[in-house]
Amino acid sequence: MTLDRRELLKRSGMVSAGLAIGASAATHTVVAQDSEGLVFWDTLNSPPRSTIAEDLAKAFSEAHDGISVEHRGWETDELGNTLPRAVEGDQGPDVAQVNNGEALAGPMIRAGQLVSLKDYVGEYGWDELMPPGLLARNMYTADGTTFGEGELWGVSAEAEIVGFYYSRKIFEDNGLDVPTTFEEFEQVLGKLREAGQEPLLFGNLDKWQAIHLFGEIQGTYTDREYLDNLIYRRGDASFEDDSMVKAAEKVVEWKNNNFFLEGFEGINGDDAVPLFTSGGGAILMQGSWAAGEVQEAMGDDAGFFLMPPHEDGGTVLSVGGVGIPYSITTNASDPDLSAEFINTLVSEDAFNAFVDAGLLPAGDIPEDKIVEGTLSGDLYGNWNQALADDAVGHYLDWAAPGFYDILTGELQKLLGGQTDPESFVKALQEAYASSFE
Repeated sequence: MTLDRRELLKRSGMVSAGLAIGASAATHTVVAQDSEGLVFWDTLNSPPRSTIAEDLAKAFSEAHDGISVEHRGWETDELGNTLPRAVEGDQGPDVAQVNNGEALAGPMIRAGQLVSLKDYVGEYGWDELMPPGLLARNMYTADGTTFGEGELWGVSAEAEIVGFYYSRKIFEDNGLDVPTTFEEFEQVLGKLREAGQEPLLFGNLDKWQAIHLFGEIQGTYTDREYLDNLIYRRGDASFEDDSMVKAAEKVVEWKNNNFFLEGFEGINGDDAVPLFTSGGGAILMQGSWAAGEVQEAMGDDAGFFLMPPHEDGGTVLSVGGVGIPYSITTNASDPDLSAEFINTLVSEDAFNAFVDAGLLPAGDIPEDKIVEGTLSGDLYGNWNQALADDAVGHYLDWAAPGFYDILTGELQKLLGGQTDPESFVKALQEAYASSFE
């Protein structure tokens, strides 16, 4: 029998009053022997990612005569809302993760709040850390008007790809295999619901997970040229595209078929992870950043797969790309020192620390780090294949300033039955087009 939301929360060790776990930023000062130092803000707000950040900060501090390094880990949306105001008030950090594209980087560059990294690229070799197609996601022209080309404004320590974690045991108990086509995936979801399992776990109380759900489905209907043109604002690309309408129709269909976690509207995106790891469902839609938490809780029972293609073939563009890049703000007291610190955050030591934690660092994963039959092996193998196929898509909220609020609001209406697919894409296009004016 399907578990209700309250029972799922009990099984994960949470109660309804605790749904906002991690809402406050966590601050950790590594060393504070002097008044000068570095402050960096990012979204590494819980172990193992926060531990990695703080270990790297400690090593940097020790290598620089005990200079103080203060780390503050935020929720992604809180960081995006707070950072521009803090920098404007000269109270921001030296280094911060600045979300890509028009989500945050473009507006902050145009406001004169970020330092171009063009003078440091050659010194540290940052242009060699990832393929050009991914590096472009951290680039803007000097005036901040053109995304995807020009100068480097941030460097990513991690890569990101959204996919599906699954319980090997639940699949085996129900006679299911990892789907190889989109149609097989739909059959798996239907069979799980019939068997009394929660088929697909995600939470949309904080709204960002619906972007991933929609983007994953849209990625099966689209192609590289269209999606790049839309995000980089090239030519006459429009949200009023057949791929967008089909994806919206499929989201509605999946909801009507009860493929989603019952009560998904009242659960935070991150809270869906412990629901899944405690046995509350068969499949979790989530990004690669959750791999460490899933691995720690489930061990060999957890697997990972990417959205499969339709039966008629084609390349699926999975939601993802580079992790939120580290940038230097104009509040930095010593930009050269800040650049050196960023280099520590993207160093080989950092790369190895992410791999050891089962997380996904930027760039190709060495074959000797890929162990078949493990969660990390699934993740790394799929990531390397996506890189080889040029199949890493984008986050749709990068498309225009303030587009996150428009997209999440329209997706809530779509999931709530308050709009239809055609009206949904029309509203997105109207907001997108108006951002050019």
